[in-house]
Amino acid sequence: MNLRNRIVEFLFPPACPLCGTPVSTHGELCADCWTSFNWIDGSKCVRCGYPFAMDMPNGAMCPVCASGKNELDWIRSACVYDDASRMAVLPFKHAGRISYAHFMSRAMIWALRDIDLSDIDIIMPVPLARRRLFHRAYNQATLLARPIARVLGIKIDYDSVYRKYRPDMGHLNARQRMENIHNVFTVNCPDCIRGKRILLVDDVMTSGATFSELSRVLKSAGATAVYGVTFCRVAHTD
Repeated sequence: MNLRNRIVEFLFPPACPLCGTPVSTHGELCADCWTSFNWIDGSKCVRCGYPFAMDMPNGAMCPVCASGKNELDWIRSACVYDDASRMAVLPFKHAGRISYAHFMSRAMIWALRDIDLSDIDIIMPVPLARRRLFHRAYNQATLLARPIARVLGIKIDYDSVYRKYRPDMGHLNARQRMENIHNVFTVNCPDCIRGKRILLVDDVMTSGATFSELSRVLKSAGATAVYGVTFCRVAHTD
């Protein structure tokens, strides 16, 4: 550790970003906070990573993927969206707790442990509409994508896709989300997309409508494959 880092450690001792309990490294969670999350580490859909409530054979698919309704080639998420993950995601997304990106992105990299990542050409944070970016001051997907790209050694594409503004989808059902997101993305640079295999990054997957629409647009522009990774996802595990 260099002198600058030692001074920072002395002035600002490492603490869990969620509860403030002392920890060994800046940005990591304490044991209690870590165990409060419902991490997806058991049997899951081989394509979209949906966690199964019971052990399933390797290669098993959820009903959505088995019916061919999943637009992405594969998706992985670190944990289930529940009370614990909500207490991290909402402040990160809406209240400027950008330091949460450290442990969230690390968990997302862990979620990719069963995937061969050697064929990915581009990492793309899900674009944010300019109006929403102006009010929020940051794109949470970009904050997650940067450390993932750095660890994997893959370049980030920030600019090849433009997103139109649409009202927030938090109160909409799955069908309404799909209608709301339709035609919201536009590829600005088809040459940057054509023939590429792209990993999309976002904080939460709810119905999958955003990923599906963005994948459709990218593949229409010539992308060879489109993958996805999120910190958490809606799932029913009971």
